[in-house]
Amino acid sequence: MHAETVSASAPGVHPTAVVDPEAHLAPGVVLGPYVVVEADVEIGSGTEVLAGSLIHTGARIGARCRIGPYAIVAGHPGDSHFAGEPSLAILEDGVTLREFVTVHRATGMGAETRIGTGSLVMSYAHVGHNARVGERVVLTNGVQLGGHTRIGEYAVVGAATLVHQNCRVGEYAMLGAASAANMDTLPFSMARGNTAKHYGTNRVGLRRHDIVGARYAAIEQALRAFRRHDRARLETLAEASPDVRRLVEFASASTRGVARFAGRG
Repeated sequence: MHAETVSASAPGVHPTAVVDPEAHLAPGVVLGPYVVVEADVEIGSGTEVLAGSLIHTGARIGARCRIGPYAIVAGHPGDSHFAGEPSLAILEDGVTLREFVTVHRATGMGAETRIGTGSLVMSYAHVGHNARVGERVVLTNGVQLGGHTRIGEYAVVGAATLVHQNCRVGEYAMLGAASAANMDTLPFSMARGNTAKHYGTNRVGLRRHDIVGARYAAIEQALRAFRRHDRARLETLAEASPDVRRLVEFASASTRGVARFAGRG
């Protein structure tokens, strides 16, 4: 992953940090006080690991990440099927993990847990084994992702929200604070509650990403068609809109089922 390995005594590595000689640190890595980096770890250039953080075997951390303080990356999965096999926890470039975040590595030989480029994981959040978090996702304080969850790019998961194992949150969706999701949240949508239900389009999130005009209108009409179980209308909209096709494909691929809409459905 990294062409050059920097010594644990290099500038930027605090004298109290403990770095296994089989760990690979790229130039410009900063390790704060009492950081521990185990063997078979790779950390990319310009990444900063703050005080008290623990980087376990199997961590693959990209460039320009910021981790901690007191975060844990690549801890053993909370899964009775795990038998100590080599597996990974991958942070792509520019990921931020705040205080006391935990990211477990995957169950399964060579399998991975992955957090995408530019994502922000706020304090006390947990990313479970084999989870996949897309690019530019925000996981707010206290979010708990079960094993094998999938969070699409640009999604936002609100504070203290629980996402059941194997559930998916679609791209550009907003799953509101203090929710409990045991079914899938559609792309482009707003959902909340315990258990979480859909309430319509993620208006603020879509406009923030310049999904406006006819594109926004097609998504809004499609979500209304989902609410009414109007399959014919969905198929008509999907003919002209890649976003609606994505909604239909997402729902069709669901194994947990799609969360209901508030009020009906």
